[in-house]
Amino acid sequence: MTERFGLGVTNCRSADSVVEAVREAEALGAEIAFIAEDINCRDAFELAALSARETQLIRISTGVVNPYTRNPTSLAMAVATLDEISNGRASLGLGTSSPSLIETQMGIPAAGSLSVMREATEIIRALLAGDTVTYAGRRFSYSDARLEVLPVQESVPIVYAAMGPKMLGLAGHVADGVLLNVGASTDYVRWAVGEIERGAKSRSRDPNEITIAAWLTAYIVQDYAEGLRKAKEWLAGMLSVPRQGELLLERAGFDTSILEGIRQHNSAYPHRGDKTAAASFIPDEVAESLALIGSADQVRERIIQYRDAGVQIPVLGIGTLRALYPGPS
Repeated sequence: MTERFGLGVTNCRSADSVVEAVREAEALGAEIAFIAEDINCRDAFELAALSARETQLIRISTGVVNPYTRNPTSLAMAVATLDEISNGRASLGLGTSSPSLIETQMGIPAAGSLSVMREATEIIRALLAGDTVTYAGRRFSYSDARLEVLPVQESVPIVYAAMGPKMLGLAGHVADGVLLNVGASTDYVRWAVGEIERGAKSRSRDPNEITIAAWLTAYIVQDYAEGLRKAKEWLAGMLSVPRQGELLLERAGFDTSILEGIRQHNSAYPHRGDKTAAASFIPDEVAESLALIGSADQVRERIIQYRDAGVQIPVLGIGTLRALYPGPS
């Protein structure tokens, strides 16, 4: 059986480098490319469209966009267009972003994220199916809305970025896949997969219908201490995010008291502070659990552990893919 894996690429890279990464990932045998949309960097749908034009086989997905800065009609239009450009290879990665960006920075009400995600998913699916949509929800109201252009695929997959138990459960109810957050330990993955399965079974869905992907951060290095340093500085951002830091640490079995020191020195979304100072609060064992560090063989072994925990598609950066997967002969 062919080993499944995917590419994860940030939209804070140049458009040309994103396209080149997707093109190379396809050549290496990657199944899917997730193109992130960190707010205030480049537009993920535009990067996805450029990448689709330069590839033939790899599935192209946002990784992820949100239903606050784009409403369900805008999202349906964008993914239908991407599906046309890619000839049926589009997926819609959907998440809620960060309240510090959505609500604090942009003034968009972010409360009720479960309702927002559920309603957006229902409306997007109906629009993509060619239905005329009249809808009265808590967040979205529609009257006789209909897309003029439909996707190539009969059903465009919707992949949730979900972290907490309620959103993971909702993903089990309605999503086609889940993209687990960077910084997830294998213990977190096992717990998250259980929550997704419970959500699926509560709606009489087969959990095997839901694809589990996880965006993993790896440092393939000869100097282990240098890899550990890089991992801690990266985690200084990931763990600084409210609630995200608590979830990642708690589900990995670590003490959350380190978060106070991290957050005194650094924050993400928006990015500011001193990563080096914040990293000093992160013990080695935390970095070793939440990131993949070491030689190519050591990182391969860690990926096997993630697969055993329930990850079907490990999602990795292009440098890591290049080191681990030689591509078809």
